[in-house]
Amino acid sequence: MRRFWLMALVLLVALSSMSVLAAPKVTLRYALWDSNQQPAMEASIKEFMKRNPNIDVKVELTEWTDYWTKITTGVASGTLPDVFWGHLAYFSGLITKGALADLTPMIKKDKIDLSIYYKSLVGNWNYKGKQYGIPKDWDTIAIFYNKNLLDKAHVPYPSEDWSWNPKDGGEFLQVLQKLTIDANGKNATEKGFDKNKVAQYGFGEVAGDNMQGGWLNFVWMNGGTGVLNKPYGDKFVLDQPKAVETLQFWGDLVSKYGVAPSTFATQTGSANAWELFTAQKIAMVPEGSWMLSAARANLKFNWDVALLPKGPAGRYSCFNGLAHNIYAKTKHLKEAWRLVKWMDGYESQQIVSKHGVVFPAISKLMPVYLEATKSKGPAHIQYFIDETAKTGLWPMHVNWNPLFDIIGRELNTAFSGSITAKEAIQNIKAQVQPLLKP
Repeated sequence: MRRFWLMALVLLVALSSMSVLAAPKVTLRYALWDSNQQPAMEASIKEFMKRNPNIDVKVELTEWTDYWTKITTGVASGTLPDVFWGHLAYFSGLITKGALADLTPMIKKDKIDLSIYYKSLVGNWNYKGKQYGIPKDWDTIAIFYNKNLLDKAHVPYPSEDWSWNPKDGGEFLQVLQKLTIDANGKNATEKGFDKNKVAQYGFGEVAGDNMQGGWLNFVWMNGGTGVLNKPYGDKFVLDQPKAVETLQFWGDLVSKYGVAPSTFATQTGSANAWELFTAQKIAMVPEGSWMLSAARANLKFNWDVALLPKGPAGRYSCFNGLAHNIYAKTKHLKEAWRLVKWMDGYESQQIVSKHGVVFPAISKLMPVYLEATKSKGPAHIQYFIDETAKTGLWPMHVNWNPLFDIIGRELNTAFSGSITAKEAIQNIKAQVQPLLKP
């Protein structure tokens, strides 16, 4: 009898093993756009696959512009990746097209604690009470600057109290003028300075589509509301006097003061503002913390970051963050959710934080990130964290993409000096108001 039960047990184990071996392996497509983050993501995915041997994850890297072309066409053709990085600029549009899976039931079922994430980041990925993403990271904006160029011009590094105003530019403009050098070696404060023959600009990037890193922060810092009256709002408020005043100052940096290159020069030329900064043709550039990895890898000069200059209403930075989205029509929802739950969870964000490429959305993991980047710089990386004290949020709207195209196009015209900011805003308002109707 004992031998019978022993043989039965052996047979049962064998059958179970055969069953596991026979189970089909699911392949998930995982899409991202940042090559700097790819090694960290792959390290986390490797651990995920180790824990989930029945799931194979295929990573697809596509650079930013082509990425969103791929996502847009993927919606139409039904070929979206199972799991992909989401950005707030495209979030609402994807929802209205029915492209994103509602994570709410799965979050509730698995009792995911959303309180461990930055609260405003969680709210960004919620639409009409449904949660479509769990934050994976966050970013704020600071000023990257070339210490060598400041030293050469005998300009002190920006202090924590430096400021600007739309009337005369304040200390901010004075610094930019001293850092803007023409072909004859004169800076923008000196008599005979030729703003039409600039060899080195103090600042970039004054562009209509540089909302997150540029002009929107300055609108808030001057007391403006932003672009819309509220998330998914029905009123365009960039026509507020404080906002128009800010945008005119932003354009004056190019056309009046000559301390920044023309919008069209950087967009139609061979280099954008960051590339000009890398080539030491621009001394300062406002950028998000997502550029830290690129700066560490590519900048061949001494550099650091400074806080954004304080405006009349204080210092504000756009606070943004990515999330993983699941394709609503994925054939592997259960497995895709398992991947997303892992990638945005504590253990995964801990793995990613140790790579030091992106700030974790789980605040308790910030010490892990800072320890990983301690020897990499910059010296004042803490400023990105300090910027979270006062933040503004991305303007959310289901028609955001066409709205932003209009805003960027018209502001580019103003920033080039062809029209005033007031005229540009009037043009924008006439075009966007129909898109804001409920």
